[in-house]
Amino acid sequence: MAFKNAFKILIEKFGLVWMLLLYIFALAVILVSVSMAFMIPIYRAFLNAGIIEQCTVLFSSITGGESINRWFEIIREIGGSVSQLLKENFSLRLNSTLWLTLVVVFAYRFLLGLYELPLISVLEGAMSSNARIGFGGQLIAKLGKSSRFTLVKMLYTILFDATTAGIVYGLFKLLDIAEISVFAPFIIMFVFILMTALRYTLIAMWSPKIIVDDGKIFASFGFSVRQAGKNFGSIFAYFLVAWVLIIAFNIFVGLFTLGVGLLISIPTSMLLISILNMTLYYGKNGKRYYVDGAIVTPPATKNAEPEEVK
Repeated sequence: MAFKNAFKILIEKFGLVWMLLLYIFALAVILVSVSMAFMIPIYRAFLNAGIIEQCTVLFSSITGGESINRWFEIIREIGGSVSQLLKENFSLRLNSTLWLTLVVVFAYRFLLGLYELPLISVLEGAMSSNARIGFGGQLIAKLGKSSRFTLVKMLYTILFDATTAGIVYGLFKLLDIAEISVFAPFIIMFVFILMTALRYTLIAMWSPKIIVDDGKIFASFGFSVRQAGKNFGSIFAYFLVAWVLIIAFNIFVGLFTLGVGLLISIPTSMLLISILNMTLYYGKNGKRYYVDGAIVTPPATKNAEPEEVK
C-alpha cells in the first residue's frame, strides 16, 4: 500500500519536481563556483594524463551498446589511472583532497540536505489535512532546523557511504578472477543496491518524525531505527524495489536522452523517496492520510509507538 500510494501522491504533487529542479540548479551554480579553483588544475592534469580520453571511451562504450563487463573494465582502468596520477603528483593529490573534503563531502551534502525538511513539511500538509503549502516558504522558515538536522544527518551518511564505497571498491577485484569475472558487475551492483536500500531503511522515518510529531533530531533518529528494526522486512523490501526502479529509470532516461532527461528524472527520484518515507511513516504508525482527496486508514499495527503528548 505504501508504494502504491507513494506513486499516487507523486503524480498528484508532480509540480514539486520543478521546485526541486530549481533548487538543484541553484545548488549546482554555487558548487561549480566554489569548485572552479580546485577543478581547473585537476582537469588539466587529467587531460594531460589521458584520463579525459578514457572517460570519452567509457561514454562511447555505454552509448555504443557494449557489454556491462566492458563498462566496468573501463571504469577500473580509469580508477587505476587516477590512482597512479595522484601517487605521482603531490600538488594534485592535495588539491583533490581539499576539493573532495570541502566541496563534495561537506558543502554538497549540507546544501543538498536543506531541501528535505521543507519538502516533508509540504507533504505533511497535503497528507494530513489536504492543505497546499509552498515549498519556498517552508525552505526559508525551516532553514535553522534544516541546518541542524542536515549537520547531524551527515554524521550518519558520511560513515555509511564510506563503508559502502569501501565494500564496492573491494568487489572490483572480482574482475580479476576469471571464473566469476563475468558475474562481477552483477555482484557489484547487487551489493550496492542492497547497501543503498539498507541506508534508507534505517532513516526512513527520521525526517517525518521531526515534522509530523515535532520530534527532536536525535530522538527521531532513534525512533526511525527502532521502527526499521520492528518492520525491517517490509521497509527494506520497499526501498530495495524503489532503488532498483530509480537506478534503472535514471540510466534508461540518461542514455536515451544523452543526459537531458536527468533534469527531470533526478528530482522525480528525490521526490519519490521523500513521499515513500512519508507513506511508510503514516502506514507503520497507524496514521490516516489523504491520497487523491480520499482518506486512507492504515490497518492498526502493533509496532506503532504511542504518539507523544504535546
